Amino acid sequence: MKRLCENCTHLNCYINKYTSDEWKPFISHYKSSFDYPAGVNVFSAGDAVKGIYQIYSGKVKIVSTLSDGRERIVRLAKTEQFLGHRGFGGSQIYPVSAITLTPAEITFIPIDIFYKSVKANPDLAISLLNFYADDLREMEKRMEAISIMNAKEKVALALMIVIQSFGFDAKNPQQLSFTPSRKDLAGIAGTTYETVVRMLSEFDQKSIIKLNGKSITIIDEPELKRICNKYYDTGSIPDGQLTEK
Repeated sequence: MKRLCENCTHLNCYINKYTSDEWKPFISHYKSSFDYPAGVNVFSAGDAVKGIYQIYSGKVKIVSTLSDGRERIVRLAKTEQFLGHRGFGGSQIYPVSAITLTPAEITFIPIDIFYKSVKANPDLAISLLNFYADDLREMEKRMEAISIMNAKEKVALALMIVIQSFGFDAKNPQQLSFTPSRKDLAGIAGTTYETVVRMLSEFDQKSIIKLNGKSITIIDEPELKRICNKYYDTGSIPDGQLTEK
């Protein structure tokens, strides 16, 4: 399906919000849209950069593969957010991979069209500069915290990151709207699958969370924040206000 920027209903989309009405048809002319099933690569580390991606619907993980083959999830992304910006500049090679967590529709803008759009729309350029800075700062803050956290703190932080990224279920405001696999939680936390399983069981026994099969309900969000706040400030994440429909 052809997605036209001038008809977009995503009010927080950077293209929709920060480009002029005159410029949107130009972007639409060159933009493509693709449907992906869950569990496939949108792009892979080492691929040449050909453009920038934006999520129209669905959820995606940004993954760095460590020397021992383990995945480190450096970011979780959802509707309206960009993918692939880490490959811009320098060698024009993606340093990370983007893998769908759910079925997703993702749009693609060729790199030359994207650069022309940024040059012609100063508000877009400034908003992207701030986005890149926030993304880098968040990653650095998280990596520093994980390097000194114990197992409990790491898993608590991973759960808070999922809340921050994807929010709660609209019908059950304490249940995560999307629960990553235990393996993916380990990739977010920078720990092992076995450690995640053990710590989730402990949190469940202490009524901090409730496990129901693969789904996770957050019973005591303030306690999760308290556990990981020593090294990572979660104060910007409001309790119970990240519900995703």
